[in-house]
Parts: sequence; C-alpha cells; structure tokens
Amino acid sequence: MAGVSFGLLGPIRVWHDGHQLDAGSPQQRGVLALLLLGEGRQVTLEEIVGALWGPEAPRSAVVTTRTYISRLRRLLTGAAGGGTSAEIRSAGRGYQLLVDPAAVDVTVFRQTTAEARDARDRGEDAEAARLLRGALALWRGPALDGLGGSFFEGRRTWLEQLRASAMEERWALDIGQGDCAQAIAELTLATSGEPYRERLWELLMWALDSEGRRDEALSAYERIARLLDDDLGLEPGPGLRRMHARISAALV
Repeated sequence: MAGVSFGLLGPIRVWHDGHQLDAGSPQQRGVLALLLLGEGRQVTLEEIVGALWGPEAPRSAVVTTRTYISRLRRLLTGAAGGGTSAEIRSAGRGYQLLVDPAAVDVTVFRQTTAEARDARDRGEDAEAARLLRGALALWRGPALDGLGGSFFEGRRTWLEQLRASAMEERWALDIGQGDCAQAIAELTLATSGEPYRERLWELLMWALDSEGRRDEALSAYERIARLLDDDLGLEPGPGLRRMHARISAALV
C-alpha cells in the first residue's frame, strides 16, 4: 500500500511506501499502539498515562506523553504525501489518530475474518478459507510484541484469542474440503503447544479420521482424555465426546 501503514500484529511497526520507519522508544510505540487501537476515537491523557506507567506514574508522565505525541506527529508528517496518510489531532484532554482503516493490520485482520465468516455462511468454503489464510498471514509474531503492562497484556490476550479462533475456523474449512495433510501437521504442533485446548484435539481427530487414520484419531482421544484426567481432574467436553462417538460408530 502506498503511503503510511501500521503493524500491531507483532512488534509495533510503521512503514512508509514499504520502508520501515523508526517509531521510537517502547513507550513511544505504546502511545502509537493506544491511538491505533482507539480506531479514531479520543484517547485521553489519563488513559495513555495509565497504560504506560500504571498507578505509580511519575509526575513527569503527562509532559513525557506530550513529547511522544510531538515526535509521532513529526514522524507522520514526514511520511505524508501520496497514498495513505495519518494525522494525530488534539481532542479535548487527549488525542485521536485519523488514518484509513485499511492501513492498520489489526483492522484489516478483523474485517477480513468477518468477511470469511460471511462467505462460510453463504456456503463459499473455499473463499472463506482463502480469506482466513490472508488474514492470518498479517501476523508477524505475538500481538503488541515488546509492550508491557496490564493494559497491553489484556489487549494482547484479546487479539491472540481472535487469532486462535481464526486458525481453528481455517483448519475446519480445510478439513471439510479434504485438505487434511497440512492440517494434521499443524494441529499436531498446536496440541503440543496448547495441550488443554480441546477444540484443537477435536479438529485433529476429524482430520485423522478423514484421512482414513481412524486408529490414530481414537489414540488422540485417549491422550487428551488421560491428560485432562491426570492434570485437571476433568472429563473430555461434549465436542470431543461427540467426535469420539462418531468415529467409534464407523468402526462397528
């Protein structure tokens, strides 16, 4: 995209015509992330100070925040020109960042995943899977990488949950269309990283069964059932039990 664009799905980045710009210190990048997450609404000085320093903010926090805003304005002014531009405006006791939503990877990710779900609901599974792959390709690492504090941790958790849901939907679409080999490889890795996420095991069982590997699918069920019992004292949830029953019934 010509002009300025922003990345929050990984380390905080600013690009101009494809070239990365220096967005400053971690705290300055935190201010930029707050304004971008505000999606054009006013972000107050109190919100910024609270997110950057928490309840123990120094007396200099407001002055420091205004310095960061001034530096970001110079950065964006320097990137102005043809294509997409961005502007930080004063708004009451705070600021708002005005930018084309298509220039912000978080916004594009959310819009594209919504379009994918609409396509899926219309029965256009191949298009839905294509859109989800495009949305997931926007991720360059953990969301808001490099930003600390409870505010950013909360936003990071929210965004990572959106990513996980999109990945699960893409796997389900791929398996439903018979594209199981890559799904099995990815889901095997995913269940190792998040061993208690039952939906991942359910999808893995479905993919294995679809490939004619029923014994492996049932073995996967036994592994997650044992893991849940030994570590958490829980039984598999209804989704896993239904998948197990369906696969078992096909063996009779």
